Amino acid sequence: MADEEEKTEEPTSKKLDDAKGEGNVPKSMEVTGATILFFGTLFLLFFSDFLLKEIQRIMFYTYSFIGKELNSLVYIKIIGHIYESVIFALAPLLLTILLFAIVANLVQFGWVAVPIKLKFEQLNPISGIKNIFSLKKLLEALKLTIKLTIIFIVMVVLFMIYGEDILHMMDKGLSDTLDDIHTLLIFFLSTILLIIIIFAIIDYYFTHFYYMKSLRMSKQEIKDEYKNMEGDPQVKSRIRGIQMKMAMRRMMSNVPDADVVITNPTHYAIALQYDNQKNAAPMVVAKGIDFLALRIKEIAMDNDIPIIENPSLARAIYDQVEVDKEIPEEFYKAMAEIFSYVYELKKGKK
Repeated sequence: MADEEEKTEEPTSKKLDDAKGEGNVPKSMEVTGATILFFGTLFLLFFSDFLLKEIQRIMFYTYSFIGKELNSLVYIKIIGHIYESVIFALAPLLLTILLFAIVANLVQFGWVAVPIKLKFEQLNPISGIKNIFSLKKLLEALKLTIKLTIIFIVMVVLFMIYGEDILHMMDKGLSDTLDDIHTLLIFFLSTILLIIIIFAIIDYYFTHFYYMKSLRMSKQEIKDEYKNMEGDPQVKSRIRGIQMKMAMRRMMSNVPDADVVITNPTHYAIALQYDNQKNAAPMVVAKGIDFLALRIKEIAMDNDIPIIENPSLARAIYDQVEVDKEIPEEFYKAMAEIFSYVYELKKGKK
């Protein structure tokens, strides 16, 4: 109970993404039903002539057999024709309903691809009975009962108001009767649609409210999630230490290939290499201070690399240029002097 009270924080985006990945989304069936009925009604409004013509064709076809002798083959022929006509007449409406049912779900929670997993515990009849009588199912049943009751009451009232008009339809011709049925049907569907849309709006907000409430997190859960996303600080520290050691070993392995080492002379050491075929300017292959500077100078001496003392230049390059980067243009003049001196030394040794 205490844990539930602690969950006062809104769910993070990761929590919402994880829930969506598991198929847990805020789905309102009322919104889907209202969307289907709305666009189904629009279809009837704009394509009702097509449906009425198909109904007339069916009626005229069946009337054509009045007074004729009927047998089993004729009955089969009549039923087959009616079946084909009904499928042909209702196919556009059914496709419209299917399309907008998919659209309604996509608008609510987007595309969700959840791998199908067979869970044997779902086949447990005891668990199934518990799910049937769960609080959520009872609330859904109560909501459906209230909605159907309201629709039933409204329909009864409408039939009481238009009862005489409905009876008078029987005295009219077939075409006029079908027109009146069409008008009355649209009116009744519009009334039902209005009721369902009201329920859908209410259900949509309640569904989202309880969905967000069910995913609320405690402050500790948010901290743990952040730690898992960012990584344990101790582990990250160890990884950084290992990376620094590897980078240092790689850097020190480049010192023997340097052309010159600039020092300050005791605390700083910068190893430079210049290959005019590959680089436009000298490149820093290693740098360090204190112990690391001392190690760079030792390697330089072991490999007979010139060591030049220039305190201000050593500090400036150390602060401004990273390893494996070319020196900036402001140091070109100083570099030209140093590398000229280095080349003179090499000529003298030769």
